[in-house]
Amino acid sequence: MKMRLLTGFVMGTLMSVVMSAFITLVNTGFDAGFARRWLTAWALAWLIAVPLAALVGPTARRLAERLATMI
Repeated sequence: MKMRLLTGFVMGTLMSVVMSAFITLVNTGFDAGFARRWLTAWALAWLIAVPLAALVGPTARRLAERLATMI
């Protein structure tokens, strides 16, 4: 259980940082207010990504293992 939560925390944090930065950059461009907009977007994304990664992670792993045996 500890590994599941830690994996969800790390994966959710990394994914939300990268995705929120990229989407904020694409949608609003890079200017003086970018950091503020990105941090706001990241905080909201993190609140969703971390619990979701912890909940969906084990199912995604099992699905990936099944798919790997098929290819």
